[in-house]
Amino acid sequence: MAPYHIRKYQESDCKWVLALFSKGMEEHIPATFRHVLRLPRTFLLLLGLPIALLLVYGSWILAGCCTCMLLLFLWFIAEYPWRRYMSTCLRTDLADITKTYLSSRDSCFWVAECEGQVVGIVGVLPVKDPPLGKKQLELLHMSVALEHRGKGIAKALVRTVLQFARDQSCSEVVLETTIMQHGALALYQGMGFQKTGQSFFTILRRLVDIPTFQLMYCLPTVQRVDL
Repeated sequence: MAPYHIRKYQESDCKWVLALFSKGMEEHIPATFRHVLRLPRTFLLLLGLPIALLLVYGSWILAGCCTCMLLLFLWFIAEYPWRRYMSTCLRTDLADITKTYLSSRDSCFWVAECEGQVVGIVGVLPVKDPPLGKKQLELLHMSVALEHRGKGIAKALVRTVLQFARDQSCSEVVLETTIMQHGALALYQGMGFQKTGQSFFTILRRLVDIPTFQLMYCLPTVQRVDL
């Protein structure tokens, strides 16, 4: 197994980071499409509408075209949220990673490098409006290249974030992930993150039953002992 090391982001990493982020998001589209196809309401739609057209018009061609159009529409439903999220991130925090993540002591962005290539990324930003008396950091954009998974890189990136949070005297690290990101969800929970809630950010997400989970890692409070 080729060694890897984690370091802070540099400007020369930009193209690698953006490519890794985009590819990671695109990976979820086929899984989301399969999830949509398994929904009972989808089954009824794919079965009922073509049969109705066949009974009314007696045309197998029309029924077949209807099925193809429905599948294309369902692919769009599966793809659109991920494309929209990618577009938003590329226009906002990932448009200038150095400015967003490295201009303050309370934020940072790391890459995992292996054989001269960026194979993992993660960022952290302070939560703007944390609960009273809390100092929270948000873990963002954690991704590992497909061919480098299973090597402990993701766990190492999360540990890097948690150590950074401890160094900043933070009380909690929070993040959001969806039900479609099975591997990430299992990783976070295995490392001690707890679910604190779930929501549907759009009507489309609710329609296809893809909730977003909020997770939190509580950092132990270090008590000073006066001698």
